[in-house]
Amino acid sequence: MREKVLLSGEPNTSKTLSLVSLAVLYPDRKVVILDPDDGVPKVFAELGVELPNLTVIPVTPDWKQLIDSYQLIKAVLTENDWFCMDMLGRFWDLSQQYYSITVFGEDPIDHLLKLRQQASRVDFGGFDGLNDWTLIKRLHNEKLVDDAVVRSKFNVMCTTSVSPYLPIEKVPKTGIEGIYAGEFGIKPEGEKHNPYRFDTQAVLFRKKDNTYHFRLVRDRGRPIDLKKDFDFTGSSFWEKYCEYRGIIL
Repeated sequence: MREKVLLSGEPNTSKTLSLVSLAVLYPDRKVVILDPDDGVPKVFAELGVELPNLTVIPVTPDWKQLIDSYQLIKAVLTENDWFCMDMLGRFWDLSQQYYSITVFGEDPIDHLLKLRQQASRVDFGGFDGLNDWTLIKRLHNEKLVDDAVVRSKFNVMCTTSVSPYLPIEKVPKTGIEGIYAGEFGIKPEGEKHNPYRFDTQAVLFRKKDNTYHFRLVRDRGRPIDLKKDFDFTGSSFWEKYCEYRGIIL
């Protein structure tokens, strides 16, 4: 069965290591990681092993180049391989930056500052809700995220950072967003529909004794206990998850 996995968590909770570990667990499969924050090589160096089946692609602000690279990757990955995006929220930021520079000739911060200086009414973070955000979502979703997670044949594992809800924000009570908010008091960063795209979702965290743990948030078609704590210290999320589900690596 094709896997679509999202790992959320604060920094230093072993999210990126869990991506790299796929290449260790599946030496006969290709593993490709899009790396927008230059974090993968550091984790790879810590492992101290050669992983010829792992390809790490640095992500620059050039969105068009990113999509071109993705199309080349997509052409060579099979249904047994893994495609990964580290720090999924960064891709949402990059799509906005690319759109703003292409349309307005300036990055979103400069665009917003200019609107403020002109005392113009600013909604939706400086973009028009009907026109701009619709196109930004299509850049992000149709060109990359939906194409990879929803429509492609390979397995997908992504990571994202999280943030707490601000006092002025409306905290969701229902759906997958309500589970993140109610059980963990967090929201995954990135495009707001990301959590609805992934079948298996977990929140990773590190305890004060420096042990690493996760709790499942969603596992479509499989029962979960939202309160169950899994200790994956010394292994990886996927190794512990497969052990729990009886999946043969």
